[in-house]
Amino acid sequence: MKILEKKCPNCGANLDFKVGERDIVCKSCRRKYAVEYGVEDLSQLSDKAKEALKAADISLRPVRKVMAIFIIAFFAIVAIMVTIFTIQAINARNNFQKSVEQSQEEFKRKSQEMIESVKR
Repeated sequence: MKILEKKCPNCGANLDFKVGERDIVCKSCRRKYAVEYGVEDLSQLSDKAKEALKAADISLRPVRKVMAIFIIAFFAIVAIMVTIFTIQAINARNNFQKSVEQSQEEFKRKSQEMIESVKR
């Protein structure tokens, strides 16, 4: 395991730690630090580790594309479903309105017939 060196922000002493460690304690001032692995730490990795990271990134690219396509397809399907349900609701409302109008016309017609039968 490779040992990395950093400076203590408090006293300036060298902080020696192994790659993979999460916490280190400065031997000089006894301050404890959480290890954060950033881009500069990656530059200190071995060539094999860099190749492995590149391979992992390359192997994830198709997955990212598939996920993007999946997300776009999901939202497209949701939009289509919302459109279909909206059209169905409008059609149902129109059918109900037609039914009410037909009932009103039928009521008027029958009422008129009853009034005329009473007049006779």
